[in-house]
Amino acid sequence: MNARVTVLVLALAAGCLARNAAEPRFYRPDSALLRDAYGGASAGRSEPAHIVRIRAVDGESYMRERVVWRVSPVEYGFYEQRRWHELPTSYVERALEAAFRKSARVRLSDDLRAPSLRITVTAFDDVLAPTHVALVEATASLRDPHGQLLLERPFSAEVPIADDNPATMARAMGGALDVVATQIADAIADAASPSPGAAPPTKRAVHKERPSRSGGR
Repeated sequence: MNARVTVLVLALAAGCLARNAAEPRFYRPDSALLRDAYGGASAGRSEPAHIVRIRAVDGESYMRERVVWRVSPVEYGFYEQRRWHELPTSYVERALEAAFRKSARVRLSDDLRAPSLRITVTAFDDVLAPTHVALVEATASLRDPHGQLLLERPFSAEVPIADDNPATMARAMGGALDVVATQIADAIADAASPSPGAAPPTKRAVHKERPSRSGGR
């Protein structure tokens, strides 16, 4: 009997500890592009769109569900109770797809003959110092079907965070995400377009000589 009572007491104590421990809270970036990604209509095209294939959207190895805080370029950590509902790379990919649809200058395709786009997310951070901002950074690389590099450059956006409320951070992160996704979509459209003033290749006229008439009357 005493052993059964001991087990029951230990189980109750464990339950109390579990209830007292702070449970993680989940957040989504408050992004206009992410809202458009759910059923948003594409903009009407006034000119032919360039076709691009998103090959991959990757992130730093530490970039998972837990929200990253940063105080300098070399010091960062993770909030234990603040977590993203999805991986930051998923948010970036969906926002970028919505940005392409909104601009209507680029049409996404799975065609292997289309230029391929690779995105590497390098920051999705709650920066605490020297100023409190939401920081989103990503590097875009665009290659043509033959592997030639058409574009490779980083993109970055910061939006101030007014207070220490995690919901305020999520709203600011959504704003920074929208800026970066729009910047990438515009840059990819420009890189996929022919250079301004470039004349299309012309075909050389081929003159065929008529056979001479050697005979006469």
